[in-house]
Amino acid sequence: MKTLLFSAHAQLPEGTDIYENFKYVSLVLTVDGNNGTILECSTPVYCKQTSDFVADIVRGKSLEKDVSTILGEIESRMHTGSKRSLITAVQMIHNRYMMAKEKKLVRKNA
Repeated sequence: MKTLLFSAHAQLPEGTDIYENFKYVSLVLTVDGNNGTILECSTPVYCKQTSDFVADIVRGKSLEKDVSTILGEIESRMHTGSKRSLITAVQMIHNRYMMAKEKKLVRKNA
């Protein structure tokens, strides 16, 4: 299995305590390069409880098939000021993964 590392950073809402300290939320995912399954997740600016909560939502899901499920879970289960920023970071990683997958397919067919 070939693993890939993706990260994204999204600006936090101004005026919140987390914005005053960090400005951006970072999301780092280790992904199975064969099928897009998320193996590990880290959100360094969050406390351990929040980081673990986010990891529980995304771990085991696929960036190829489950992005809408991930976004829906974040939307319905997280009630924090930084939820929108996290959603943006997930979308950015999904886009990067899809671009990487497309490049891999293009190279394979060349």
